[in-house]
Amino acid sequence: MKCSFCGKEIKKGQGILYVKKDGSLFYFDDGKCQTNMLDLGRKAGKLKWARAGAIGRPTSQKSDKSMAKAAAKAMKAEARATAKAQRSEAKSIEKKAEKK
Repeated sequence: MKCSFCGKEIKKGQGILYVKKDGSLFYFDDGKCQTNMLDLGRKAGKLKWARAGAIGRPTSQKSDKSMAKAAAKAMKAEARATAKAQRSEAKSIEKKAEKK
């Protein structure tokens, strides 16, 4: 069995079985997962520690806004790297000119 919240494997005879009034079953590996899901209403995809056990399970999909933000961050990093390379090239040219 796997935990309904974090996806970790539950050993036989371990964990918590929670049955809702409508008959749906939830398996939890510990009280932390049960509390986070049922009492606090958290989503496993938003918690780093819960995603760690969910190997092979898809994490939450990135929104268009977050993808655009990531692309802008990558472009900014690339621009910084280019500027740094240009400065270092200019310094090497200056050093060669001073030697002559």
